[in-house]
Amino acid sequence: MLFGKAEAPVKCSSMEQIYAEYPDTILRFPQLRGFPLNDHWTFHAWLAYIPEHAGRWGKLRIPDGGDCIRCAAVVDPLSPYGKRDSSFVRYTFQKDANKNYQNLEPRMVNAFGYGRLDFIVALTLPPNKTFNIKELELHILAHITEARGAEGDAASELVSFTQFGHSVVLDVNSVLSVMGRVFTKGTKASGE
Repeated sequence: MLFGKAEAPVKCSSMEQIYAEYPDTILRFPQLRGFPLNDHWTFHAWLAYIPEHAGRWGKLRIPDGGDCIRCAAVVDPLSPYGKRDSSFVRYTFQKDANKNYQNLEPRMVNAFGYGRLDFIVALTLPPNKTFNIKELELHILAHITEARGAEGDAASELVSFTQFGHSVVLDVNSVLSVMGRVFTKGTKASGE
């Protein structure tokens, strides 16, 4: 195949899952099936609607030779098996180009962001007339803590940060790649 995507199904192991609604996303264990959703982060109208529990995933693999990304929730900096953290990701989002000009209409433009992938939630919403959802809807969401001030295209310019910013929740398809592995300084005695 020269251009585009192959029609052949992507192979996945018994430790991975591909949802039909997200064919370009391969979730990898560990998985926490009964992950309680935090009701302090949603609007009151959604509180009565969203399920109390969702599946939380610890790893993500992008198919067709893409990256393997480990969420920060499953990284153990004290592990004797490695001190590399591959939870730092590049993601795409839209921002208002006119945010500094209150009198102008919003003009949304695509941008790249960088941050730490904290965890992934697979949330199935039930049918609801109020929210115009006619059948079960699966949403796979990535919880990312942004790298404050790190915007731009790291492929063409140096992008760096010194602090984390606020957390954002995006569709998992917004996560483009792992951005590098960060050396952690935690150590654990290995019993010798």
